Parts: sequence; structure tokens; C-alpha cells
Amino acid sequence: MLHFPIRGEALLVKLADLLRKQVASGAPERDPLLLTMSRCPGSRLSIDRIAYVDFLADRSTYHVVIEAAADARITLDTTDFDTVVNFVVQYVTGRNSGPVALEAVS
Repeated sequence: MLHFPIRGEALLVKLADLLRKQVASGAPERDPLLLTMSRCPGSRLSIDRIAYVDFLADRSTYHVVIEAAADARITLDTTDFDTVVNFVVQYVTGRNSGPVALEAVS
């Protein structure tokens, strides 16, 4: 028997499709987007080698993780899928635009 994807998982698939269309030609060769779905045991959308979104079905919650550095992790836990989309699109857009020079404020 095959299980139908639950709504949260189906939304992750739609997010992956949206990201593929948005960055079809803009992904850097050195760190390509993965945009793969897996079940481990829940539903996970792997964005790239340092970022992923888990759907926690038991709580109907999305858990976004970005490993910013060896000792820094950015996480977002929300039940609002639009918040997940905005957060992930900002991340992908920022990562594809290259390094940003920051100026010190005095």
C-alpha cells in the first residue's frame, strides 16, 4: 500500500518546484542546490548541503535549519507555510547573489 503525501509534505514538494524554477540558471557550480525530498523518518526537503526543511507531521510544524558556520545554526519553527517559503526564498536568493560586503557603522 502506498501512502499519499500528507499536506505538509505536498507543500514541501511545491516549494522545491518553485525554487527550481526560480534559480534554474543561477545556482553556483561550487554549491548547487539539491532540492531533494526524503523521508527520514519524517519528510525532509534538502535545499543544499547546509540547509533543509523538515515537516513534523505529529505537530503539523515546519522546522527550517541553516548551518551558518561550524558553531552557528539558524532555525525556524512554524506552522505557517508562507513564512517557510519567504524564509527559504530569502536564503536561496542571498546565497546565489554571492558574498556581500558589509560596512562598519560608526
